Amino acid sequence: MAYLGDGEKVIIGIFVAVLVIFGTVTLRSQIKYNSFFAAFKSSSSKFTGYVDFTPPPVIETKDAVVTIDLNLRIGPSSDNTPIKVLKTGSIVKVISVENGWAKVYDETDREGYVANNLLRYLED
Repeated sequence: MAYLGDGEKVIIGIFVAVLVIFGTVTLRSQIKYNSFFAAFKSSSSKFTGYVDFTPPPVIETKDAVVTIDLNLRIGPSSDNTPIKVLKTGSIVKVISVENGWAKVYDETDREGYVANNLLRYLED
């Protein structure tokens, strides 16, 4: 629960349901919701808060198998520092490929770069 300045209690879940059902609504105490952005303000309070309901972007990934022990690096170059060694047979999620380097998530969702030619892509 979030408390407004004059002691009113706001239960976010109810307002989200109202938002989803009705789009833009004005509720008691001048609490307004519009689309995926919400602004909370009570006419008699000093508190104003904002909540962003925009969903995170969906990132398309492809699964790939590491074909040989290789370094997961902080950047797309062999000059960049290795973060860890990915073992042969490890599965990674490829986010993008550029200039021979794949940006990947490892099995612990750590992000880094590996040489793309050392990956074998899995079929969908």
